[in-house]
Amino acid sequence: MTGTERVMVFGAGGFLGARICALLADRGIEYRGLSRTRSEPYRRCDLAAVHPYALDTQIGMYKPTVIVNAVGATVGEPSDLVRANVIAVEGLLASVRSQADHARFVQLGSAAEYGGAPHGTSLSEESAPRPAGPYGITKLAGSELVLRAQRAGADAVVLRIFDVIGPAAPASTLTGRVIRDLRSRQLIEVGSLDVWRDFVDVRDVAEAVLAVALADRKLPPVLNVGTGRATLARDVAGQLFELSGQPATIVDDTGQETALGAPWQQADTTRIGDELGWSPKISLDQSLADSWAESD
Repeated sequence: MTGTERVMVFGAGGFLGARICALLADRGIEYRGLSRTRSEPYRRCDLAAVHPYALDTQIGMYKPTVIVNAVGATVGEPSDLVRANVIAVEGLLASVRSQADHARFVQLGSAAEYGGAPHGTSLSEESAPRPAGPYGITKLAGSELVLRAQRAGADAVVLRIFDVIGPAAPASTLTGRVIRDLRSRQLIEVGSLDVWRDFVDVRDVAEAVLAVALADRKLPPVLNVGTGRATLARDVAGQLFELSGQPATIVDDTGQETALGAPWQQADTTRIGDELGWSPKISLDQSLADSWAESD
């Protein structure tokens, strides 16, 4: 990169976007955060609804060298997921192509694009995507738009991020839901907990995003972001019970099983380690302890 980066973060008001913006500010890197809702210090921009001319103006006036797309919907009607995870990406790519064609485009994708894998195996960037359900399908469609732009010459990277946890995790995440239920009613209803997931702290994810955003060379089109180690979701919930110091009841609702998805996912993070020297620094125990403490 140039050494004088100007980073635009779309979805700055979300769990991942806010943490990325905080890290940019901490490192003294110039950035502009844009959020679907008007909230300081971010500017308002709803990618799923903004007029193309308004988006062109935002990007054209700021002249970013890096654009991070942290916009996305994890729950909702299929039409909502399509707007947030596909149409928003298409509109942003078009605007970048016309207003900032030399900027690096960093798309925050999801491990849900891969779907599941045989127990004990790791998903690499070469694994064939087999998403199950509207969320994974729409995230994959958005990522495919970015990869098509990359093949056409754009400087673009898709980060397939595994299950993000950490302080301030929303209720749409496993730990966010468990903490919410522990704080409010001591009754945990999150669907089946008999799934294995690669849980990675949001602070480590932000570090990975910055490493990709600021790398001074062309990168592979897809990079996994995870820990390389799967953990049983039931064990994660159990650790949060212990941290809470209070009794709780788990209600396994098999009708909600699709909320947690395939039985096994574990990242192969060899490529991002080789390319950027990135590896997660925050242990699962520390992440859960910090998450519980911040929820107080």
